[in-house]
Amino acid sequence: MMKVRIILLGGLLALAALAGCRSAHTTSAILYIDEQKYDKAVQVIHEGFQFADNEPDAYYYLAEAYSHLAEEAVERDDYPEAKKNYELAYEAYQKTLDLDRAKWEEEVNDSLKYNYNNRYRQAGLDWNDEYFEQAEGHLRLAYAALPDSLAPIRNIARMKMQMANMDAYQEQREELMGEALDLLDTVLEARPEAYELQANKANVLTALGRNEEAGAIYEKLLREHGDDTSLLLDIVQLAVNDGDYAKAADFYVKVVDLNLADTDAGNDEDNKEMLVRAGTWYAMANIGRYDDAIAVLDRAANLEMIPTQETMLQRLRTYYNYARHVRQQAADATDPVEKAELEAKGKALLDRSVELGVAMTNNFPQVAEGFLYLSMAQIDLGDFAAAELNNKTYEELSGGSQ
Repeated sequence: MMKVRIILLGGLLALAALAGCRSAHTTSAILYIDEQKYDKAVQVIHEGFQFADNEPDAYYYLAEAYSHLAEEAVERDDYPEAKKNYELAYEAYQKTLDLDRAKWEEEVNDSLKYNYNNRYRQAGLDWNDEYFEQAEGHLRLAYAALPDSLAPIRNIARMKMQMANMDAYQEQREELMGEALDLLDTVLEARPEAYELQANKANVLTALGRNEEAGAIYEKLLREHGDDTSLLLDIVQLAVNDGDYAKAADFYVKVVDLNLADTDAGNDEDNKEMLVRAGTWYAMANIGRYDDAIAVLDRAANLEMIPTQETMLQRLRTYYNYARHVRQQAADATDPVEKAELEAKGKALLDRSVELGVAMTNNFPQVAEGFLYLSMAQIDLGDFAAAELNNKTYEELSGGSQ
């Protein structure tokens, strides 16, 4: 027995020489891994550490063995064992890089991504099938395999928020939201600089109705990351929840400005819709920022290759309501010069309303509201004959007289 061991060890030492300073223990571990004897590989490498614990190859293959053990534990549905082995694998991979990054960086990164992607991909499949418990388990394993990525933690929180909004989980809604919040706080305690998780925490707080706390987080993040469009869109949602539509509109416009200023055409798809929404909010009677409304609605129209019903109707409505607003200001003005200026401005806005109304009714003759606003603008301008014809068309399309 002893003779066989000596002969085998001699052979391994020869292999080690060929590999270039690779120890016999490491070479033996490689053979065990090839034979799928992963526990043996771990054991023999740790035995080798009693003689030398600074060999990068040893740590790399130790990490590979732990990775395989983790996968075997996943197959057995043994979550604690899988988590332990992924964590040990990550630790060993990092030690490999500490000892010889130049040689091993590519291999280590490939192995880390492999472990991570396997679990992350399975989590996605389970999530899509609404196997939420299994999805959470795989996401937690993905995080154990690659704790540098915050995506698994973020997605667990999002998944719990999704569950909280489903009818099947309404009785657990507060509990699920609380779990999402606790999860984010746990990670943030260790990594307080994690910007994305701070934003996710604010999202959860918003969903829980704790808008003041969420707002404080957003304000801090806004000062530090004011050009992050995802953050700005989150702030839009919080502003809408608070009923602050003017603020929501301001941030929509800022998002569009940032999208148009960069070189990524892929993020421009929603620009027109955001501008129309912002213009609609600016034009609300309790906000009355008509100049801003017209500016962004005109921008929206310029982004369209072919005029759309929504944009054209909102522009017509806004120009007409602004004209009425200005004419009321003129009626209330006591300074003759100011009154004359406001009257001229009101007429110009009505003229523009008629132009838009004619374009609207020509492009979309089936939309009753186009004829309504056109006829009202014509009445205000004193063109009663044209107004009567367009009002009649409005009544026919809307199904009755008004």
